[in-house]
Amino acid sequence: MQMLPRLKPLWTLTIPLVLTGCVTGSTALVGDYCRIAKPIGYDSRTDTAETVKEIEAHNSTWACVCEADCPASAANTKSPY
Repeated sequence: MQMLPRLKPLWTLTIPLVLTGCVTGSTALVGDYCRIAKPIGYDSRTDTAETVKEIEAHNSTWACVCEADCPASAANTKSPY
């Protein structure tokens, strides 16, 4: 247990450095999302209703954000993403 007091200064310096690495990560922009994300296809005969619902929510969000094709009610609803 005598070793712990000597390690405390090391942890005091290490933890802020680790946390700083997390904070200075990349800043994601809508353009980045639209370059990466794509609409997802599905088969309503084999996929579960829950899967279809989640895929349609993703595709709707993608169309709204990346194609500016938002339904009029989109302003009043919260995106799941």
